[in-house]
Amino acid sequence: MQTLLFAAALFASDPFHPDDILTGVVKTDHFVIRFREGSRAEASVDRVMVAAEADLARILARLEFPQFSETITLYLYDDVVELRKITQTQSDGVSVTRTSHVPHDNDQTRLHELVHVVAEFLPEKGDEPRSLFFAEGIANAVLEHVHGIHVHSVAAFEMRRGMLPSLDELHRDPDFYGWLARHPGVNGYDIGGSYVLHLFETYGVKKTRRYYKGASAKEAFGKSLADVEKGWHARLAKVQLRPGLEQLLRERSGQPAQFTKYVEPDGLLTPQLLGPPAEWTALKPKQATGNGVGSFARDGDAWVLEGPRDSGDWAECVLSDATYGDAWVKCRAEPVGDCFGVKLILGPKCQALLIGGGSFIYTDIGGIAHDADVKCAGKPVDIVLRRVGGKATVWFDGVKVLEANVPGDAAPVSIGVVQGSAKFTDVAVRVPKS
Repeated sequence: MQTLLFAAALFASDPFHPDDILTGVVKTDHFVIRFREGSRAEASVDRVMVAAEADLARILARLEFPQFSETITLYLYDDVVELRKITQTQSDGVSVTRTSHVPHDNDQTRLHELVHVVAEFLPEKGDEPRSLFFAEGIANAVLEHVHGIHVHSVAAFEMRRGMLPSLDELHRDPDFYGWLARHPGVNGYDIGGSYVLHLFETYGVKKTRRYYKGASAKEAFGKSLADVEKGWHARLAKVQLRPGLEQLLRERSGQPAQFTKYVEPDGLLTPQLLGPPAEWTALKPKQATGNGVGSFARDGDAWVLEGPRDSGDWAECVLSDATYGDAWVKCRAEPVGDCFGVKLILGPKCQALLIGGGSFIYTDIGGIAHDADVKCAGKPVDIVLRRVGGKATVWFDGVKVLEANVPGDAAPVSIGVVQGSAKFTDVAVRVPKS
């Protein structure tokens, strides 16, 4: 969600004002709602009339501002694409004094934008400048749960990974959107929401309103900004992040994430399925053959492969001259650092891949099975690949993830790595008894 407070003169030089396009009009106690007649937005107007009044009541109660008597013009668009074309912005929602532009079906954006409108009329005044960090912060503080996640959880996550900015930095930087551009993957909106919500909870709304409108921390709260920050950090230190939530926040920030999956009773790799250890043959030849990409080397009973970091070419290593048709193959792969992916190969027509974009079964024609949730996350993984009767099945860390029909051509066992290095151990093969 992006928002923007922009000048009322934005449309001054445009050939069309939004009023010329959104000609349908309905009114409520506090809103003039505009839409294109015959549009999807118009179809939602009856609901939005009720929802917008409820939004406003929620905002006024949270900001302790019951004397609001303005009329707000609310422009409803079919979607973000239409909104951006007509407002000539790159925002998901746009607000200016007494005016808000939102997609008709995004309740979260509508409430967020209406906070901007109401906050402009708060009567407090102060001398300190406030960037849009505070404007976006107060809007998300009223929301509390943004895209389903509490703002304190997001800020706690950013603090624990060392990406929470200092309040001094945010006070000194007048260009919050510029700050966001320089810190991709950091959720500045919810950091702001957490900070303002902490102020509400700790010092009360009236004092927070004074601070929001330009009073110093000392004037508003009787404390230095540094002391206010210490209290906020102490609050965040108490936040418990559930494992699934932490993975979701990692994913949203662009980091590798690994969610657990529901496993059917027959999806676990049991010792009975793996077969007796005596039936497995460890692949420890004196010589192995690379494919000419990257490099490989022996390290005791392990192989270390490194692929070029500037291309998507796989570095592969054939471990034996022996070929196998129906077979079980296994290994333990340990990606190093930011390695993008590893794979276990029973010839080019039967490959088990684990990369940053998910897991795959590949043949010579490309990917034929995919799971987006199970991906290379920079930690060791046990891979088992079974090909029996023209069907390949892949287990990662003992859980069946992929299955697909593949050719049964006999082929040697290989391992591979892409964009980085990985260490492979416990590479072995088992031929099922007929």
